[in-house]
Amino acid sequence: MPISSPLTLTIGVAAPLSGLAADLGREMANAIRLAIDDANASAEVPGVHLEAVVSDDRGDVTTGLILANAFAARKDLIAVVGHYNSNVTLETAPIYHRAELALISPIVSNPRLTESGWTNVFRFTNRDDCTAAAIAAQLVERFGKRRAVVVETRTTYGSSMSEAFARAFAHAGGQVLRRHAVDEGEKDFRALVAQLPRDMDVVFYGGTFEGAPLLKALRSEDRMQLLATGDGCWDRLNFLLPAGAAATSGEGVLVLSACPEAGYVEGSQAFCERYAERFGPVGNYAVNSYDAARTLIAALALATSSSDAGLPERGAVVRALRSVKRQGIAYPQPVQWDKHGDNTAAVTALHVVQDGRFVQVAVVPK
Repeated sequence: MPISSPLTLTIGVAAPLSGLAADLGREMANAIRLAIDDANASAEVPGVHLEAVVSDDRGDVTTGLILANAFAARKDLIAVVGHYNSNVTLETAPIYHRAELALISPIVSNPRLTESGWTNVFRFTNRDDCTAAAIAAQLVERFGKRRAVVVETRTTYGSSMSEAFARAFAHAGGQVLRRHAVDEGEKDFRALVAQLPRDMDVVFYGGTFEGAPLLKALRSEDRMQLLATGDGCWDRLNFLLPAGAAATSGEGVLVLSACPEAGYVEGSQAFCERYAERFGPVGNYAVNSYDAARTLIAALALATSSSDAGLPERGAVVRALRSVKRQGIAYPQPVQWDKHGDNTAAVTALHVVQDGRFVQVAVVPK
């Protein structure tokens, strides 16, 4: 008898593979590819071969909408992992909702993603309001900071992270003296630094690509106060390396992340080593991206096993994903979802920089 070919399920992967966030998007896509390869090698979805269609949304809303409509129109596409940028994900989510496509986001932290009534949407990482509360409390209670200046990029992520921090810092007993908005991609912060009040004791930066030049401008003007940042700066390529010695001068930096350092959760270090062998060193959220994809694949296995037709329908995948509970490698507790689609296992980790690398100093439960 001839051996029948396995059925195929296609997973859409949407990430910025060009533009400012290209390094971050490629890491996300590579980690998802590795998750799919691992699942195929172990026949995690029996009788089914998983394939990824990876598309470049450029970190741009218009491109993301085109991509999302193309994914929705593909009858062979069963679910989506993505996007990377908050603004793109928030605009494309209604398309996936209308198409009944499960959308699992490994990284997007804007609270609106799971507060807008899209029942097909799942957020793997922690939310801006949760991470902001964690770092604000640490700044006030552990570091004794009371007077903050907030610098934020004019982006969806920058605004959300900075607004959440300002509220949380005030709630913890601190005071925000000023807020400054800057353009994404800005490099020269000398004029801004000259305006900063001398009695500030911490600068909070909400954004991604401007953190290193902002820090270097602070230090060049002898502003040695602590720089605290959101997880946009938990990034080896775009923050740690370009910041160089500035990251350890003065009071240094305190950087939050929505994923603990490699080795904190069993299996995470081994994954990072496998990833590095194939793609190079992990820059930031490869562990979350891999784990999010493996969680989706667990749901595909459940939905497929319950399908009389051989392959599940999109709605069945959404329902299966909502019921999944699994121990992954990103968080100490098992992944499972609250009623909004937020991951109850997500935590906030806090890091300083020592000897040219991030060093974890605290993990705060959700």
